[in-house]
Amino acid sequence: MLAFADHLQAISGYPTALVLDTGNGAVAPASHSVVELSRQRCAELNLYCPHDFAWRCGDYGLYLARRRFPQVEHFWMIETDVRFYGPGASGFFRFFDDKKDVDFLAADLRPSDASWYWNGMALARNARPFRCLFPVTRLSSGAIDAAFKHRVTQGKKVRRRVVWPNDEALVATTLMNEGFRCHDFNDFGETFYSPETFYYGRPLDGDHFEPALQSVQMIHPILFGEEYIAKVSLLEKPAPAEPWLTVKLRKAAYEANCRLRW
Repeated sequence: MLAFADHLQAISGYPTALVLDTGNGAVAPASHSVVELSRQRCAELNLYCPHDFAWRCGDYGLYLARRRFPQVEHFWMIETDVRFYGPGASGFFRFFDDKKDVDFLAADLRPSDASWYWNGMALARNARPFRCLFPVTRLSSGAIDAAFKHRVTQGKKVRRRVVWPNDEALVATTLMNEGFRCHDFNDFGETFYSPETFYYGRPLDGDHFEPALQSVQMIHPILFGEEYIAKVSLLEKPAPAEPWLTVKLRKAAYEANCRLRW
């Protein structure tokens, strides 16, 4: 993780901080600033924290980073199972340097529908649901503040808590409906990712991944060594069936969301 952070700092030219789970104690790598992610830190910001918030709510790291670095105008968030392949990886960041008027950059940014698992959690009577992929994103400080406001407001509503939106649903739906300047990474005449190598699902094996690329590409998910083996082993285990009552309650919560304001 530290090596990847060093690499990102080198190719981007930006100071790089680590958002680290500190629920079991402080972590302080000497080479990078640390943004502490814990239930306590999030509670201090009045953020509702479901049991899986550290996985479900990647946007919480942005809210904490915003307060850790209040002078920063734009934040990149890049997950640790992302890599940049192809010639001139630094060109990816340089390409977007002159697009500071964009508030939100993400992959697969588009309207959502019932085929997406998180769609029901983004329903509301006054908003159209949107989706994206969150492994690589860039947000302006104003966009982060707007998403944070909705997180806090929705956390006060019991019916929203029942089906708590993930980061992709909350951020994309909020910013697209509030008129922020939002774009897909591929909106500007260059192709920085493809569905074959940037997706949610079974990871690529980084030790044997050797694509022939003409330009820099974002790759996700990609893991190496023991991390790859462990993830594949986990995914190959059959998922337990959800109890009938859980499915029924979730459906009822989705229907309730349609009557709530976003």
